[in-house]
Amino acid sequence: MMIPKKLKVIEVGPRDGLQNEKKNLSVEQKIALIQLLAESGFEEIEATSFVHPKWIPNLADAEEVISATKHLPINLFALIPNEKGYERAVKSGIHGGTFVLSASDSHGQSNLNKTTKESIRELKILYSQAKQDGLLTRASVSTAFGCPFEGITSLERVRQVVDSLVEIGFRRIGLCDTIGIANPYQTFEYMSKLNQDYKQVEFELHFHNTYGRGLANVCAGIEAGVYSYDSSIGGLGGCPYAPGATGNISTEDLVDMAQAMGIETEINFTELLKASELVSSYFNKPLDSQLWRTNSLVALNK
Repeated sequence: MMIPKKLKVIEVGPRDGLQNEKKNLSVEQKIALIQLLAESGFEEIEATSFVHPKWIPNLADAEEVISATKHLPINLFALIPNEKGYERAVKSGIHGGTFVLSASDSHGQSNLNKTTKESIRELKILYSQAKQDGLLTRASVSTAFGCPFEGITSLERVRQVVDSLVEIGFRRIGLCDTIGIANPYQTFEYMSKLNQDYKQVEFELHFHNTYGRGLANVCAGIEAGVYSYDSSIGGLGGCPYAPGATGNISTEDLVDMAQAMGIETEINFTELLKASELVSSYFNKPLDSQLWRTNSLVALNK
């Protein structure tokens, strides 16, 4: 197996993890979580979303959260769905934008009220503006492996989307398994071919753990040469516009697996577990993380 020296872990819990929870955290709680995650050693944290508050009320406080955390020694990203969201994000002082679109038209219509082609046209304008404004940029392609409305997404369809994003100028492109339907064979097949064909692109993978295949897909991605992964503290997450989507792969489990494989992440595991406990206390429920469960059982048996 091809083992890299380092794995890049991008924490998306404050955005993807919190957006679908029934309980909405206070601004102060979100700030405390982001601060603790920053102390854990992440280079980048996706801190919030500038989707209209009507659609994602849990993240209606995006400006306040960014304003209070932009001084931290990390790159703060936010999900940016459209021009209005971009304007809000820039005014807040965000460092980087995650610009989103869907590989499938059905999910694009449900999530963004746009077809894939319509999203690409808008992203061309937003990318140009982001470059002028000096923002870090990455594109995030939802339903890259499968769609809740259309089924499996073909590699050819993904390739068409990547072609368009590369033409716009994106060099960081994330492929998202929005409903957790991907399997390791599919992951390896797609990513080995895409890595071969787009050597100028840093691919990032974003897996959900619906069927318990998340970490297996990470291993397949590593074997295919992809070394950047989104994950969420405590395995929180889900998409309100993708029926069946469950939580993201757990950051704790991903970091633990990488360390066990001899792969550096530069994440302080002790601090990371403090963040995990903080999230558990906020929601007063068990987390979808094997490491959290194991540590909780050890603590109970002491």
